[in-house]
Parts: sequence; structure tokens; C-alpha cells
Amino acid sequence: MRPNMAMTDAHRMFLQSFMSKGVMNTSEVKACYVQCKNKFSDPVDEENMTSQIPDFVRTINYAISAFNLEIRKGIQEHDGSSVYCLVNTVESVISRLSSTYSQNELELFKKLVEYIVESDDGKIGSRIALNLTEKLEKRMGKEEAQNFFNSLENEKWIVKDNDGKIALSVRTLLELDQYLHEMYPELIKDCNICKKLCMQGEACLSCGIKLHFKCGKTFFSKQTNKKCPNCRLAWNQPSPGPSTSSMS
Repeated sequence: MRPNMAMTDAHRMFLQSFMSKGVMNTSEVKACYVQCKNKFSDPVDEENMTSQIPDFVRTINYAISAFNLEIRKGIQEHDGSSVYCLVNTVESVISRLSSTYSQNELELFKKLVEYIVESDDGKIGSRIALNLTEKLEKRMGKEEAQNFFNSLENEKWIVKDNDGKIALSVRTLLELDQYLHEMYPELIKDCNICKKLCMQGEACLSCGIKLHFKCGKTFFSKQTNKKCPNCRLAWNQPSPGPSTSSMS
């Protein structure tokens, strides 16, 4: 549905911030919203700001949809916090990386994604990631691979926890959603609660559905006896809860 309000200078400034940063957490989005509104003397209703920001973003999304861009809200899987990402709705991460990195680096990224998807906890160790170079058709040194992974982390395509384990970032999950579902239909599942892609979470041993850790914690907090939201049987897998990592 077309928003009622056209793009203003405040909208354009907000969009420019996203084009510069790519990813912002909720606090950063609120601060940016206030800054943009104040810059152009547009009053901010702080009491209703949480409900106003989605409408503000929808106006921007309508304007940039012709350029195959969209600001989307995603979930940090390790702690359940919300983030907003500027994503390309047509061109995938993989095709975008092809204009920056070599074909061999692109193949390494695909291998990295494959191993993360096939892992039990949605992440793999740094050593395992570096050893993926041995599975490439064209030789790549470990130092070159490490530099590539560092670039991916700096550009917020991957994240690392305190143990050095590598996971796909929210930005990547949002942009690769369709690709992952098509390439790994037997492995990729959406959270039964929020309906967003779930790589790191807990699963029902009876029916196999998955829940993000935070989604599961919120859902089960309302129950005396934990039952699966899908099959209604006892939730027989103890929730390990989010890791104490510093992924961001």
C-alpha cells in the first residue's frame, strides 16, 4: 500500500545514514530518526516514536523500491535484539560480492555458507573456516583466506563470537533468505514464532520446528509446563539459552 506522505529531507537524510552504515540497531535507528527530524525542524513525538518509525521507514521503502532496495528489520540470533538493514531485494550477496572479490574468494564464501548451514549451532570455528581452502579447486593460502574473512567481517557479512566462531550476520541472512531456502530446503527452517529464518536456536525433538532462543524464552515464560507451539507435546529439549558471545 502506498504511504500517504512523500519523501522529505528528513527521510533523505535518514536514508543516507543507512546507505553509509548498512546496518543499525534499534537505539541507533531511534537516534538517527530524532536527529533527522530535528535537523529539519520537524517535531518528534517521543511518546509515540516506536509506532512512528515503521511508517517513516515505509515511506522511504516505497520511494527506493524502484531501485530494488529496502530497509528491513531483522533479529540478532545470539541475543534476540532487533536491527535494521538496507538490503538489495534483487541482487543477492553472492552476486554483489562477485564485483568486489575474485571467483576463488566467492567460492570460499559459498563453502563458508554451506558449512555454517550444515552445522548444529549455526556457526563454525575459525580453523574449520580456514581449512575450507583445501576444498577449493584453485589453491588459496591461509593468510589470503584470513584477509578475506576479515573483509567480510568488516563489511558486516559475517560475525564472530568471543570464541572466534563465525556465523552469518543479520544483513546476510536477510539478503540470502531466498537463496538459503532454495539451496538447503531440508536444512533451513524459519522460527515458528517470529517466522524469520532461524540458524541459531533450539528445536523440538518431536516435530522438528525451530525457535530463536529469545522467541522461545518469551513463549515459554507464559507456560507452567513447556509445550511445543506446533505439536503441543512436551518441549523435551532443554533450552541452552543465548551464548555469552559479543556478536554484533
